[in-house]
Amino acid sequence: MKKILLLLLITIVAPVYAEWKLLIVTLPGDSYYVDPATKTKGDKPRVTTMLNGRSQETRTSNKVVWEADCKKIRVRALSRIRYQKRYFQGKVLFNDPYPGEPVYPLPGSPTEKLFTYLCGFKPSRPPR
Repeated sequence: MKKILLLLLITIVAPVYAEWKLLIVTLPGDSYYVDPATKTKGDKPRVTTMLNGRSQETRTSNKVVWEADCKKIRVRALSRIRYQKRYFQGKVLFNDPYPGEPVYPLPGSPTEKLFTYLCGFKPSRPPR
């Protein structure tokens, strides 16, 4: 009985860590990661991402929930939280629950990579 209680306590108290997968590194060195465990399926799949800034001005991190519209070929951010330091460290600088409208994922952009990851095809080559 004590072992079960101890195991339950460890499970509840232990922090939850995501298995972040690198999606793209941009020319300035910003790193975009996805958490595969948060990826949903369907015509409008979603995923949680982490953006770590690399430059002196952007050594912050953003936790963004993205949604792709696989039929209309669009992506949009559903929510964004910006942290003072990389890897979600430091205090929260702001929390934006409505960060953007749907946009077309431009070729070579992080949003194109994100769209391809979520929908399984490049925006320039929709499935037939």
